[in-house]
Amino acid sequence: MSEHEEKIINAENLNIDATLEDISKNLGRGETLILDVGNNYFNQTDRIYDTLVTRGYDVKKSFKNGRNQIIIRSGDQR
Repeated sequence: MSEHEEKIINAENLNIDATLEDISKNLGRGETLILDVGNNYFNQTDRIYDTLVTRGYDVKKSFKNGRNQIIIRSGDQR
């Protein structure tokens, strides 16, 4: 197993504040966290993404298996 860890959180039913709290609890150094947002009702993917960018997270949007996702990487990924 590599040093790089990946976790998935279902963020479809979470509000932005709860999602950010989950990220801060679950994203450790050298890890990747995937927020599975699902159908993107009310453009929550964009709102969460924009908030994460303004807070300095390394993020990108993804669409996998018909679901919207945000991939968040912590620092020191080498």
